[in-house]
Amino acid sequence: MKRSPKLTKQKIVGAAVELFDSQGFDGTTVRQIACKAGVNVALISYYFKNKKGLLEWVMVDYYEGMFHRLDACRYDSEWESLSELLHSMAENMVRFQCESYRVTRLIQRELSVESMLGREIMSTYLARLKHYFAAIIEEGITEGEFPALEVNGIVIQLLAIISFPYSYPQIIREVFYLEPLDERFVEQMICYTSDFLRQMLTPINTLR
Repeated sequence: MKRSPKLTKQKIVGAAVELFDSQGFDGTTVRQIACKAGVNVALISYYFKNKKGLLEWVMVDYYEGMFHRLDACRYDSEWESLSELLHSMAENMVRFQCESYRVTRLIQRELSVESMLGREIMSTYLARLKHYFAAIIEEGITEGEFPALEVNGIVIQLLAIISFPYSYPQIIREVFYLEPLDERFVEQMICYTSDFLRQMLTPINTLR
């Protein structure tokens, strides 16, 4: 039975992510990816041009998926305050990174190395992510919902809390003896993130 082009691409991407995660990008060959995916090597060139093109596709698809979730929070969901919106966005980011933990870790590894692709990802997607959260916090400060704080510092801390467990899951397992993919851990991370937002963005005169 002939495999559909969509399914073939999914098999190639799945194999590539697994191998990039376990062996590293440089340690993985196109032939290994094709073998694991059960496809002809030529199909990788056909769909992605080369190994770098495949990595770029994986990274772009990851961030587009993330922003699809964040956009749904902002534009397709009902929220009564900017605080509620931020909590929803943070929860969705935690869950998204858990669901895509292999790619989350892979991207963190690749961004730690100086490269043209890394710079493009940072200038396109990470800058957009920073702006996404910063704009909401700045709007909350302007409207008086949030106290006047240094916005960049809040965003840096928030993204660090959300990303660390899934960028470095081995540290969570080996140092903290916790399983980052366990639903109880995910719920804990959502609570930690919500507590951070509440403590940082609740005006002092309303804290109890």
